[in-house]
Amino acid sequence: MLVVLASVAVTVMSSEDDAIVREVLNRLYDGYDRTNACWVARSADDPGRADCLKIDRVDRVEADTGPRLYVLLTGRAFDPRTGENIDSHVTRGLVGALVIGFGPDGVELIAGEPRLSSGGWGGAPTDWRLIKLAPSDYWGWVNRDGFLGQGVLVESYSILAPHGRRIRDLGPIHAAWNNVGACGEGGEICPVTDIESTLEVDSINIGATVFPLRITLTGQFEGRQLTPKIWNIPFDQTSWSYVEPDDWPLADLED
Repeated sequence: MLVVLASVAVTVMSSEDDAIVREVLNRLYDGYDRTNACWVARSADDPGRADCLKIDRVDRVEADTGPRLYVLLTGRAFDPRTGENIDSHVTRGLVGALVIGFGPDGVELIAGEPRLSSGGWGGAPTDWRLIKLAPSDYWGWVNRDGFLGQGVLVESYSILAPHGRRIRDLGPIHAAWNNVGACGEGGEICPVTDIESTLEVDSINIGATVFPLRITLTGQFEGRQLTPKIWNIPFDQTSWSYVEPDDWPLADLED
């Protein structure tokens, strides 16, 4: 489950930054719910759906082009008519990802996506991490999430970063797969496959437009212990995403 990341040059957010963030959020969302201490994002398509978003993290980055605030929110779906959470496994949660800058005219939204579907069972994954993705002023957030179905656990990495004025997922990238729940304890029913991974940004490659990734796979495949192996995950500028190798073993497992 460990994610190893490149170092982050950030500073503690001041009370002034906090006020700026809250003002931006008040403009982007449909009101602040004081009872639940969250910003409300109502669905334009479904009157029975809204999301309660809370700040997961705020980082102030002293970038080459000036200071920026990286804001990540995570939300849980609820029914605004009853106030009850929506816990259906097919209901995804919501993530808000924003990059706030300070231009000649004051505060500006450099890039943002206030409503990104993420997670499951009505909630989005929390505890995102901020990472430096390129030698220049290009940063993003990484997290890992998945689902369990019929005893099989599948997880993927999500890497959110600016693309133009919006935020997009530069993955997803398969992160883990195991059938322990389907095979039973000790693999009584079938040979156990349990593959784990750790992710590292290959920041040594300073000539890259966007740093590649290095992912180490460990665990066992059909009951046989694997020799740990490091895979290089390149960044494709055409699709603006990370591309798994053709022989990426975790993709074959999910398929």
